Amino acid sequence: MRNKTIWIFAVLLAAVAVAPGISCGGDDDDDITPDITPDITPDDGGRDDADTGESTGEQCPPAPNPDVPELRLRTLTILTPAAMTNAVLQQLIANSMNNEDFIWLIRFTGKGTGTMTLRTGSGQKVAGRTCTYSYLPAPYAPGEMQMTETGLDFALSGDPIPQLDVPMWSEGTAYPEEPLLVLPLRNLDIGGTFSSDYLYIGSYNEVTEEWTEAGTLSGAVTAADAQATIIEDLGMTMCGLLSGSTGAAGNPADDCEGGPPGWNPASWPRPPDTTVGGEPAYSMTATFAASAVHIQD
Repeated sequence: MRNKTIWIFAVLLAAVAVAPGISCGGDDDDDITPDITPDITPDDGGRDDADTGESTGEQCPPAPNPDVPELRLRTLTILTPAAMTNAVLQQLIANSMNNEDFIWLIRFTGKGTGTMTLRTGSGQKVAGRTCTYSYLPAPYAPGEMQMTETGLDFALSGDPIPQLDVPMWSEGTAYPEEPLLVLPLRNLDIGGTFSSDYLYIGSYNEVTEEWTEAGTLSGAVTAADAQATIIEDLGMTMCGLLSGSTGAAGNPADDCEGGPPGWNPASWPRPPDTTVGGEPAYSMTATFAASAVHIQD
């Protein structure tokens, strides 16, 4: 449960660190960042040491599928919104991915044709199988988008995924239990570059145990979706976290002025920076690395 406690602290720190008039870096006299270092789970570059898979003869990462690359995100570096970029929260995301509390899968079909279909969404481990996962069902079902393939590069060629809910669980919990946090993404667009063997998007350095990211992600979180996303352990909504507009402590209902139609997003400490279908929204951008896995239908 320690990770859950640090998750809560990290999200609170995210809200404080970007509050107007507060600095968390630069001048030592103004640095209010608490002295805390979260538990860091060493990465393994794609190996699944906990599950040997001796009964199936499989390995992780697996031999590449020549026709259907299947991968799991290993890193996710959030660039925007500002409330989700602090170092503690980023490290907790990294730990959750490496501990498989946060599983995000990608499958490509149509490789070699110039036009691929990308299927992406949250996943879960398949018991008794090495490096094997399956997509979660509704309400976390995957979405699809069409991609242009140029050599090892892939980029959106059609419409983005209109909506994808991406859950994150705390340590020791998993689907179908309630997640700790859900990212309600709209207009999701993914792009990037494969490694030459299609085992990675990006690369892993076994000497430094560090990832190089070669994937990009962009989308948005509408203020309305964020207001409807309650972070129970914090007693606040995601809208309160992103905007800095919170009401009475422990009462998420009055975050963001209680939601539409009476709210005024332009007046919030951190107002929305974009729109989705005319609704105020927060842009979300990130980079990522991924490694090959098996995805079971």
